[in-house]
Amino acid sequence: VVKSEDYRTLSENNQFNFQIIVPDRGRILDRNGKSLATNRLDYRVVMIPERVEDVDATLARIGRHLTVSDAQITRIKRDIKRNRSFTPILIDEHLSWEQFASLNLDLPELPGVIPQSGQTRQYPESGEFSHLIGYVGKPGQAALDEDKSPLLRQPTFQIGKTGVEAVTDRRLRGSSGRLKVEVNALGRVVREFPDDSDAAQPGEDVYLTIDSQLQSETAEAFGDESGGAVVMDVITGELRVLLSMPTFDANLFVSGLTQADMDRMNSDEKRPQFNKVIGGGYPPASTLKMVVAMAGLEDGLIDEDESVLCTGKTELGRRTFHCWKRRGHGKMNLHDAIKNSCDTYFYKMIERIGIDRVKSMGLRLGFGQVFDIGISGQTAGLLPDDEWKRGRLNDAWRTGDSYNASIGQGFVLATPLQLAVMTARIANGRRAVTPHIVVDEDVPDFARLDVNPEHLQIVQSAMFGVCEEPGGTAFKPGALGFDGVQMAGKTGTGQVRGISAAERAVRVRRNEELPWKYRDHSIFVGYAPYENPRFAASCIVEHGGSGARKAADIVRGMLRGALMSDGFGQNSAKREEL
Repeated sequence: VVKSEDYRTLSENNQFNFQIIVPDRGRILDRNGKSLATNRLDYRVVMIPERVEDVDATLARIGRHLTVSDAQITRIKRDIKRNRSFTPILIDEHLSWEQFASLNLDLPELPGVIPQSGQTRQYPESGEFSHLIGYVGKPGQAALDEDKSPLLRQPTFQIGKTGVEAVTDRRLRGSSGRLKVEVNALGRVVREFPDDSDAAQPGEDVYLTIDSQLQSETAEAFGDESGGAVVMDVITGELRVLLSMPTFDANLFVSGLTQADMDRMNSDEKRPQFNKVIGGGYPPASTLKMVVAMAGLEDGLIDEDESVLCTGKTELGRRTFHCWKRRGHGKMNLHDAIKNSCDTYFYKMIERIGIDRVKSMGLRLGFGQVFDIGISGQTAGLLPDDEWKRGRLNDAWRTGDSYNASIGQGFVLATPLQLAVMTARIANGRRAVTPHIVVDEDVPDFARLDVNPEHLQIVQSAMFGVCEEPGGTAFKPGALGFDGVQMAGKTGTGQVRGISAAERAVRVRRNEELPWKYRDHSIFVGYAPYENPRFAASCIVEHGGSGARKAADIVRGMLRGALMSDGFGQNSAKREEL
């Protein structure tokens, strides 16, 4: 008599179960707290196989409320075979409210089917953050083999697949909870027994060093162009911009990527899925000339006052190496050669310096390596030498290879991120600053750059001449928009096609006359302010023409924006400090 209610419950074939509660995934925010990855309410429906008498009949009835394709049915049956009978199997997600409500009304005829509301990932900003933030997806077999947690086997659970989502996945995941429920013979939950001690713990929020407004403005400046851009704090190594263009909508990978979406991205010659800013290997072109200059100065092989006569071409055996200026620059010393980007000067100097010294200096300044920012897909680029060429091409290194390398062409490859690191180290002058992207991660004590400050000043002065002295290849005084604030930089024009002697004899075709993929890359690196530098930037616009055109304008805009976001030009005390 006393236990009559308990026995009545048992007689109705009710039973108690524990359901795993999937935690809310932590958010990813920019340096100012703006959400770049968050969660939204999502409706879905799952099935508990051990409570379903006839899977086919159940799926057919569910089909009255929503479309269940043949591919979904195949996947559902595969998941049932791979998992234990009590493991929930996802039937469909991202349901409309109408579909969700309709299913709930039909539950008495759908034993073992459970409509659920929960959280799913959402990327509220437009696609310019997709390469950086990455996206989430269901755990693959490798992840399931590595982590036996039941949480990973929940049908709605997702892990980071790329970008910051993958790098900080453990922090973002949180920990699962569990909920005691009473279900009837049809498998429908009739009562819940919440317990705070078993509540799910949401994942941590992750803050990035990125300035989302500046990144968006940079993407707007790119327009329809392709390439990558970086802004880096030359003191702390914080990355304010890390952008690859064009981009894609990461939400498609969460809500379901269609074959049409895949076909569109795969057929785009500008490769929107490819993370160019860290994975694209490009000829650094004339931006490498600072490395060559530093190598020669450090070993006492270049005198800054020595001049070389540039007539527009240099003979080497039967080969002719041309300067970009067809009629030549005349007499050029080191300052003038960087300021005017004279190729002939560097052809002559590389004969003294040699490729080994250039490679050594390049490594010190950030070339030929990857940086521990956590995001996969980085390429180390290439600083070639005799050993590399013999191993790769079974051929000896020749003087002509050095000529090409001296102007950042030939076999040399670098990423936009490496170019930004090089520029930051030149601007810093004391420390080999390295980039990072997560706000609270440990920042290392940067190693000493260990180069002669006088030599650095010579190169810095020449980069100043590029931007601020008449005749410089990117001369545009007052470009930053702050009175008395100047910048330093270097243009580069990455050649991607060979120019025949016959074409040179008539007329070298302009970029506008060529198909897009044969046009030169537009490259620019710079830092500001020139006095007491704070930010370095790099930009490569694929097939965008000369470096003084598109890339230089984008870098100027990024440096201006970075300084303004830190209060420069708005706060006199801050301005004096910088």
